[in-house]
Amino acid sequence: MIEEIQNEEPTFEEFSERLIGQFKEADHFYIIHYCKKRDSIEERRCYWDEKSKIWLTKDDKIAITCVAMDNEDYTIDGYRTFTNIFTIKGYKPKVETSEGVH
Repeated sequence: MIEEIQNEEPTFEEFSERLIGQFKEADHFYIIHYCKKRDSIEERRCYWDEKSKIWLTKDDKIAITCVAMDNEDYTIDGYRTFTNIFTIKGYKPKVETSEGVH
């Protein structure tokens, strides 16, 4: 007997839980998004911490608030909220970090 294959879209809660799990596993990630302030598509290096969150705007757009890094020297730029997101690329460290060694 062939079982019915369910191709249901995940709920927002299921989607955000999966995405948060992936963010926590990543060392850092890049968000490519449209910046309304500069009217351009930009890429920002970010990382996830305990204050970061994923939520829906009043217009039902996905928003991600996380720690954004300066693109030139990778210093912390502060918390930023991203909407109009095109792509998110996560990266895991290839070697142990000094945090894990000490």
